[in-house]
Amino acid sequence: MRLFDHDFEYLDDEHLQDMVSLQREGAIYSDQWVDHLDDFRHVRIPFTSDEVIEYVRSMKALDHFLSSGKEWAREVPEIPPDIASRADAYGIHTVNGESFGPPWHCPAAFMGVHLERIVCGMDQSRRQVIEEQGTALFLSTIRRAADALTPAIRCFANRERGLQSWPVTREDDIRDLLYAMLRASISDIRREEPVPSRVGASRVADLHSGLAKTLIEIKWIGAKGRWRRVLDEMLVDIQTYGRHPDCDHLVFIVVDSVRGVPDPYLVESDLTGEQIIDGKPVRVITYVRGT
Repeated sequence: MRLFDHDFEYLDDEHLQDMVSLQREGAIYSDQWVDHLDDFRHVRIPFTSDEVIEYVRSMKALDHFLSSGKEWAREVPEIPPDIASRADAYGIHTVNGESFGPPWHCPAAFMGVHLERIVCGMDQSRRQVIEEQGTALFLSTIRRAADALTPAIRCFANRERGLQSWPVTREDDIRDLLYAMLRASISDIRREEPVPSRVGASRVADLHSGLAKTLIEIKWIGAKGRWRRVLDEMLVDIQTYGRHPDCDHLVFIVVDSVRGVPDPYLVESDLTGEQIIDGKPVRVITYVRGT
């Protein structure tokens, strides 16, 4: 995956998603324990520009290390000396008095103390606790489901113990997967909502919630050159679906199975925002995810 002008080949999905979020909005999301609530919450953690740069440096160093097969980070010439030094000196100590390492080359070892405290929740001053309800909570759940698509698709394709794979290869597969993900959060979500067009014909939105006044449209990019056509379809869909009486929010989930979109984050930015459709404000949200 290409992020921040770097190619990442060995990093795990969790930290790749953190960088996707950092590139999109300069923040990461996590589920963390909150002391004053005596419970866990979904939280947003904003980064400064310098912290984003250092996080990307550390994750690229980790990617180099994972690809190298070496025992020590200092043995990998692509890793900057300052990161190699802190990674090789890192160890962990459990509440039971056990110690592991050094070296203990987990992601935190490459981040350094400052970023580790922010990312792992030891510095609670930076966190923004998300206490959403109703439609806001549902839209946040859609974002989390979109973020979970890539690891879910990979999990289904590579099931353990010789189990038969569950191929996800088209829009209908994504629709059913998202339906299963979202059904637990809102009871009225439905598949295939008809949307009348100006010419009298009817189009069908993939998922719909009348309670949240939200339509979800899924796009599958299965060939390198098709992404431009998909974007054109989305522009038409905005004008069509936005007229549905239960569409205050229109969410596009674009699954790019061939990594053909040159700049997914520019597409998300350009196709996210408020549109006025026949005098009615409609909030459009776009997520582009790979497989």
